[in-house]
Order: sequence, then C-alpha cells, then structure tokens
Amino acid sequence: MKGKKIYPFLIVTILVMSFIVTYDINESNMKNFAFADTLVDLSPAEATPDEPISEIKYDIIRDGVENETKIVYNENEFEGYEEVVQNGSDGLQKSVYQETYIDGQLVSKDLEEVIIYKEPVDKIIEVGTKKHLVTTSRGGFRYSTELVLTATAYDLSYESTGKNPGDPYYGITASGTKAQPGTVAVDPRVIPLGTELYIASTDGSPDYGFATAEDTGGAIKGNKIDLFMEDSKDCDDFGRRSVRVYILE
Repeated sequence: MKGKKIYPFLIVTILVMSFIVTYDINESNMKNFAFADTLVDLSPAEATPDEPISEIKYDIIRDGVENETKIVYNENEFEGYEEVVQNGSDGLQKSVYQETYIDGQLVSKDLEEVIIYKEPVDKIIEVGTKKHLVTTSRGGFRYSTELVLTATAYDLSYESTGKNPGDPYYGITASGTKAQPGTVAVDPRVIPLGTELYIASTDGSPDYGFATAEDTGGAIKGNKIDLFMEDSKDCDDFGRRSVRVYILE
C-alpha cells in the first residue's frame, strides 16, 4: 500500500519539474527571439562617403642654362681695346616637379630638385684699361687712335701746290683755311678733315707736334700724310719718313 501512494507522488513531482524546465526553455527562447528581433529592427548606420583618391606624380622638364658674360680688364691694353678671349655656351638642366592630384585634378605642383648635367661656359671679354696718354716736351695729351704713316712735307711753292701767288686759291687748303705750320694734308678716308692730331717722329728727330687735318693732295692716298712747312729747304731736308700719328680725343 505504501508503494502505491509514493508512486503517484513521484509522477506529480516529475511533471511539475518538467513544466518548470519547459517554461525556462521557452522563456529563454523568447528572450533570444526578442533579442534577435531587436537586432533585425535596428536602423542601419548612416553610410560613410567615399574617401577622395590622392595621387602623386612627378614631372621632369629639361631646359637650357644661359651662360654669363664676364669682363676681364687688361691694364696692358689701351682703352677701346676689346676682344672675346673665350666663347660662351649654354648648359643643360632638368627640373623635377612633384604634382599632387585629388580625384584626377591637379591641386599643387612643387619644384623638388634641379639637376644640372651640363655646366654652362662663361663668355669672357678682355677690355683694355691703359690710358691713351702721351707726355711730350709740348705737354701731355690723350688720344683715341695711334697710326704709323709715311710722311712727306710741302710748302706754298708751285712744285708743292700747283698754284702761284695771285691765284685765288693760293695758300688755301681743301677746308678753306689758310695753310700754316700745323696744317697737314691727309686722305679723308683714313683721317677725316678737321681731325686734331699730334705728329711724333720715330727716328729721334724733333716732333712735328700738334696739327689739324685740313688739306688734301693728289698724291696723298691711303696711309700717307703731308706736313706743311713754310720753307722749301725744310721740306727737302724732311724728305720721306715714318711718323707716329695720334688722333686726339
């Protein structure tokens, strides 16, 4: 009899425990389901815009490097002397630029490096600085040009000028002035009329001195000069000789 009463009690206990476990399992499932619904129902996060595309490129430009002109002064050469002693030539270089592009658009260009692979060669010009200055017993003077010419002498005689006293042009130079000591005849293609001169000897004899190119002569062509003298004997004594002619400044 005791066994029969205990058995139903065990059955009831087992049923109650089964219900409790079932309930816990169902409640857990519901919680899981509710949690799952919550995830499903969440609104999606706001979309992030695409990042801009940045790109670096390099551009190389090749071009020339201009040469410079330098002046070298030579104190042993006279003023007015100028000579190119070295011809110049340009060099070559390449410039490297960094270019930045954003979404395909150039936004900056910066010079990164300059590489010279051929150096330029300077042009060099030599210039004289020596003063054209001559000091004589008749004083010092500056000159622009120095010439060595063959000199003769003439006077007012018919043999020298082809004119006699009484001729309207007797004693009158090609410039219209009166011939006198210091008047010289020249070839105007070599020395223009009106040019102020100094005539120096080259043989140690006295200088003719200061003169003006005022006359011409049929025999005075090229590098020749004819010096006026008042005495025919002085002309004969002078003869033909080389003289140093300074064109005064």
